Amino acid sequence: MLSFGVTFFITIINISILYFVLKRLLWKPMKKFMETRAAKVREELDGAATARGVAEELKRRYETLLAEAEREAEALVKEAEDRGKAEYKAIVARAEADSVEIRHRAEERAEFEVRRAHDELSSEVAGLAMAAASRVAGRSLGSADDLSEAEAFIRGLQVNRG
Repeated sequence: MLSFGVTFFITIINISILYFVLKRLLWKPMKKFMETRAAKVREELDGAATARGVAEELKRRYETLLAEAEREAEALVKEAEDRGKAEYKAIVARAEADSVEIRHRAEERAEFEVRRAHDELSSEVAGLAMAAASRVAGRSLGSADDLSEAEAFIRGLQVNRG
């Protein structure tokens, strides 16, 4: 059976003293260490939550900036297309105006060449008419006045005919 002798009580006292000494020396520092560690973990979790919030805000800003950049790029492309179309139309209009001007100058040049050819032909015909008239008349009709009168007469015939 169980005997409750002196050794039993001494053992109980020793265990109690050991418990209070260990509690004082080990338990309180261990508890303080655990509380410090828990506070540090809570602080790191709060920091991580704050960093996550900042990261999400940066992500939203980035997405907003990206969407704005895409809209701006689309606007720039549209503006460039519009400028290209306007420049194309301006170039075509200039080319048409230039072609009209070139055609007009070519027509004037052709008219000038036709008039010159008529003048040369008139001079030649006048010279031939004078030669023929001098042979028929039997005298020399080659003076400058006679020749200019013949040319004027032939030109007059052309004007009346045209």
